[in-house]
Amino acid sequence: MQAATTYDDTLRITTEILSAHVDTDRTILATDHIQNDLGLDSLGVMEVVADIEDRFDVHIPTDTLSSISTVGDVAKALMTLKQ
Repeated sequence: MQAATTYDDTLRITTEILSAHVDTDRTILATDHIQNDLGLDSLGVMEVVADIEDRFDVHIPTDTLSSISTVGDVAKALMTLKQ
C-alpha cells in the first residue's frame, strides 16, 4: 500500500475511506462537512476515524477530533500528525 505523502494524496485516500461509509453518488469534496453534508452520525464518525487511523497508522487525539469538521480538515490533521 502506497504511503500518502502529499495533502492531495491524503485527501484522496480520506475521501475513498469516507465513500465506503456514506450513501452518496456524488463526489466527496474537501469542503464537505462530515456530519451535515455527508450525513454521518457520531457512530459513523468513529468508524471512519478508526479506518483512517488504521490506514494512516496514526492515532488522532480527542482534541484534534474536536477541531475537525470538513473532509479537508481531516486531511490537514493527518498531514500534521504524520510530520
